[in-house]
Amino acid sequence: MRLNQVEKRTFFLLMLASLFNGFVFSSFQIQDIIAKKALHALDWQITLLVMLWPISNLFSIWWGKILEHSGKLSGFFVLTGFAGRLCLLFMLWINSFYHYLIILIIVFSFNSFLSPAQNSIYQINIKQENRGIIFGYTSSLITLVMILASYIAGRILDINESWFRYIFAFVGIMGCISALIMALIKVRKDSSREKAFTNLKQLFIKPIARMLEVLKQNRDYAVFQRNFFIYGMAFMMILPAIPKYLIDYLNMDYSQTFLAKAIISQVGILILAPIAGKVFDNKNPAFFTSLTFGCVSLYPLILLISSFFIGHPFANYFVYLAFLVFGIGMSGMIIAWNISSIYFAGDQDVSMYQSVHVTLTGIRGIFAPFLGLIVMKLFGIRTLFVITILLLLLASALSYKLYLAMDKKKFKLNLHGRKFMIYLRKIFPFS
Repeated sequence: MRLNQVEKRTFFLLMLASLFNGFVFSSFQIQDIIAKKALHALDWQITLLVMLWPISNLFSIWWGKILEHSGKLSGFFVLTGFAGRLCLLFMLWINSFYHYLIILIIVFSFNSFLSPAQNSIYQINIKQENRGIIFGYTSSLITLVMILASYIAGRILDINESWFRYIFAFVGIMGCISALIMALIKVRKDSSREKAFTNLKQLFIKPIARMLEVLKQNRDYAVFQRNFFIYGMAFMMILPAIPKYLIDYLNMDYSQTFLAKAIISQVGILILAPIAGKVFDNKNPAFFTSLTFGCVSLYPLILLISSFFIGHPFANYFVYLAFLVFGIGMSGMIIAWNISSIYFAGDQDVSMYQSVHVTLTGIRGIFAPFLGLIVMKLFGIRTLFVITILLLLLASALSYKLYLAMDKKKFKLNLHGRKFMIYLRKIFPFS
């Protein structure tokens, strides 16, 4: 990479923040397993838990609207560090699933700010040709820390599962440090003199109106989000089934479940994220997501195959393979999910574009996990696997269709541009 001084400083701070942020992401990977085993959460309670991340993303359009009217990001990172990460210290005193749930609601509510803010950093401080690969490197570092932290956590909890309280408290401190490092990144961001919200009516209506405006003005982005919505439906429908399948069906312990869900699933991201980032920098996001959706569809397919070997050691091996394939697909997905909005935003402020993307995650999070739970309860876990496979293949096909349409449109624009230049040369000869 050829980086200027701003990019070098930004890259260094992003990598340093990622080192500490990896502990936070490791807790996101294992929170449902801890709730299921240590707090004896019921299936519907697990469903509530996995809904926290997407539903909290509904706050993102408010964060995005605030960021559109703000010239500085540092204060918001500091607020997120202290209020949204250090609150995990209260895990030391929890005694029930509901205490656990309340603390995680606070964590995820502030977490919805990070994605649009991060997009602003990448849009302003990093050139287009370097965004994907830099994001890939930070993702690999986060993943490396996640793998090590998850392995250690699994070993600790196999000794004494009540120690999860100390693990979360440590994660809160690491997360706060990460946010404070992000606050050190200087971003020269244009801000509007107009206030984001001037009255209570605007507080509720303005972000929603702005979200609809973005989707209406940029049709390609709206179609891209539709395809991502279908993918997200499949992804969230299967979430409540994973802890139940690993624990109740396959009788895995902490070490085994963490090995599958938080270690093997991250190997692909660890190794391939920088490569995927480089590919992303040179490809249309619609084409890129078509490939990743198709790859991720193999994940529920292999889980479906494993369900025919329950009671046999092969079942666990198939599960490990499923999570390995999942990680390979996610090496591209995390890049597409996090920075595709920059491509569609163009010269506009990306904060609101990414907030639209994150908020749509929240909308599907309201019903998709419960829909998955209902399908699992009424028709069985295999039916749920089949439905998620079909949805992922549909998202892949529609994304490829969008890519062809965008490529055709780009070709026509280039053709008209060349014709215009030829016409100019005939009137005003020049070299």
